[in-house]
Amino acid sequence: MNLKWLELFCYIVEEGSLSAAGRRAYITQPSVTKYMNSLEDHYGSLLLHRTNGSVSPTSTGYELYEHAKTILSEYYNSLEAIEHLETGIQKQIIVGASYTIGEYIMPSVLARYQQLYPDSAIHLEINNTRTILRQLDNQQVDVAFIEGELTDQRLKKQVISYDHVQLVVGPTHPWAKRSSIYIKELMSEPYIARESKSSTRRIVERKLKERLNEYEVTPHLELNTNQAVKNAIQTGLGYGFASYYAVRHEIHHRLLVSIPLVNCKIERPFWRVKKPLRFEKPALETFESIVSETLQTF
Repeated sequence: MNLKWLELFCYIVEEGSLSAAGRRAYITQPSVTKYMNSLEDHYGSLLLHRTNGSVSPTSTGYELYEHAKTILSEYYNSLEAIEHLETGIQKQIIVGASYTIGEYIMPSVLARYQQLYPDSAIHLEINNTRTILRQLDNQQVDVAFIEGELTDQRLKKQVISYDHVQLVVGPTHPWAKRSSIYIKELMSEPYIARESKSSTRRIVERKLKERLNEYEVTPHLELNTNQAVKNAIQTGLGYGFASYYAVRHEIHHRLLVSIPLVNCKIERPFWRVKKPLRFEKPALETFESIVSETLQTF
C-alpha cells in the first residue's frame, strides 16, 4: 500500500470532496477516484459514501481516518528525527496555545527559541482551550499549552505551572483602596467578563458559585479579548477577573489594582499536552524546556 493513498484519503475526509482533495494534492479527480478504489480494495471495505457530488466517510472510513492520521504523523516525524540526527537542522513545529499563555507567555518563549535556533520555523496557533485541544486531537498542532480543565485521558499531559486569577479594578474604582473584598460584595458592582467559552471565566464563575450558594454573578458586559476586558475595567466600568500573567504589567504600573477576595483563592493549572506518538519532532523537547525556563522568570 502507498502512504500517499492514506494521505489522500485524509484530505477527502477533511475537505468533503474528491475534487477539493485532488486540488490539495495537486492531482486530477480521476486519479483521486483511482487511488481511493485501490485503497478500498486493499482494505476490502467501503470507506467512502459518494452521494450527489458529496463524499463522507463510512463508519469503517472514520475508523481508518484516525489510524491514518497517526500513521502519517509518525512517518513524517520519523523523517524529521533522522534528518535532525544527520544534519542538526530543527524543522518547523506547530504550537497551540490558549489565549492567556499564547498572548502573555509565548512571545518571550518564541524570542528565546529564535535566538538559539534562528534557522528554525515556528507557527503559533492561539485560540480558546477547547479549540486548541481539538486541533491537537486532529494533529493540526504538535504540542498544546493550555490552562484550566483537561479531562481527555488519551493525552499525555503535565502541569508546568499554576496561574493565580486576580480580581482587578481600575485605579479610580471605589474598591481600589480596599485591602480585601468579601465575595458577596461582588453582587453590588458591574462585572466585566470574557465570552462564555473563556476558560478563565468558567473557572472563576464555578468557584464563585460554590461560595455564593444560591447566588450567581452575572456579567454586566461581555467582551471577547483580554485586552478589551482590561480596557473596560481601567475606565471604571466595573471589576473583572484575569490571569496574573495578563495583568501583571498593568498592576505594576498602577493601571489596574489587584484586590484579594476574603477566604477565596482562584488558581488553575497550566498544562503541556501532547498526543502519544512513537516519534516526536526533535525540536519539541528543546521548545518545552524553554517554556519551563521562561515561566520561572515571571
